[in-house]
Amino acid sequence: MFSRLACGLLAAALVQTVPAAAQESAAAPAGDAAPAPSAEPATVLVDYELPDPATLTMPKLAFTPSPTDEADFDKYFYFHRADVTFAEAYADIRECDALASGSSIYLGGNSAALAGATAQYGVLAAGIGSAVGSLLADAIFGSAARRQQRRVNLRNCMGFKGYQRYGLTGDLWKDFNFEEGHGRKKEGERDNALELQALVASGPKPVTKELGL
Repeated sequence: MFSRLACGLLAAALVQTVPAAAQESAAAPAGDAAPAPSAEPATVLVDYELPDPATLTMPKLAFTPSPTDEADFDKYFYFHRADVTFAEAYADIRECDALASGSSIYLGGNSAALAGATAQYGVLAAGIGSAVGSLLADAIFGSAARRQQRRVNLRNCMGFKGYQRYGLTGDLWKDFNFEEGHGRKKEGERDNALELQALVASGPKPVTKELGL
């Protein structure tokens, strides 16, 4: 009974709507074009403005490796790829940096989990749970493990993009790289370091041996 009544009402509404639409169409002058739909405001994406690579100073890469240096090449390294532009290298390095730094272990509890705990147990309990969870995660994994995790992820990502890896001393590495263990590097410092890494990655081919992934 309900379905028949609903269908009848719908048919009646269509009968009333179609003539009205036809009358409006007939009332419009034949020579006038249909009004253009109003355009939505365009979404403007603000891209990071890269500097001119000519204004950057190439970091020092030349050194004579010692056995101690070579033992630390799993921590201190840089990337290079032939025939890549500075802008392309920067885009690749920035993407890989974001992927390498995006671990949930590094970021801590997410907002959805905290909101659910707040709704179920209250603000105080959720806050305590989040704090305890963060302390336990740090005790289990530690900043050293997070740094190692970032290095491995970065190597995998850049290797996938076709970059070769080369070793460096710790002192030279620190001139244009950074580590993150207990907090995220400030964006200004991060951008400056990534610019220099892109400059190196797109610069002259290194004379030292490739390390592989």
